Amino acid sequence: MKKLAVILLVLALILAAGALYLRLGANLKPISASVKELPASENLSQWATLYVEMSDGTFQGTIVDGTPMGEAEEYVFRTYSIELRNLGIIKAEAITVTIKPGGGDVAIYGEPRLFALPAFSNGTIETTVLSSVNSDSRRAAVVDYYVFGRKMSATVIVE
Repeated sequence: MKKLAVILLVLALILAAGALYLRLGANLKPISASVKELPASENLSQWATLYVEMSDGTFQGTIVDGTPMGEAEEYVFRTYSIELRNLGIIKAEAITVTIKPGGGDVAIYGEPRLFALPAFSNGTIETTVLSSVNSDSRRAAVVDYYVFGRKMSATVIVE
């Protein structure tokens, strides 16, 4: 009976150590977040490309407001940049950032994903939002990632 108790204790310790290892290994943190604004009238080539893609249905992104667009002077490109640090001992994989649309947003596009972030390293994800000039630039960004197939999330406010 004493041997069985020792074996069960050892198994319990191994399971507890494995659970702790997985928990400590999943530690992706947003360390900085910023937004850069560029009036659409100052980047007419990007504006024209976006306008055509949204008009003919070839736009690769998320259309938030499907109403016909006005003139370039009425809009601003906001590029949201989120720097992430993996403080864990395991790489984070399939990292994506989703910007929660706000009032005045028209479209969200870019490459808001990293395929992996190795342990103890940094990475930056950027995505661009086309918004009305008079809308607020503050947005919530949700960072989703996977560690050993387990989905985890972190939310950051970008101002």
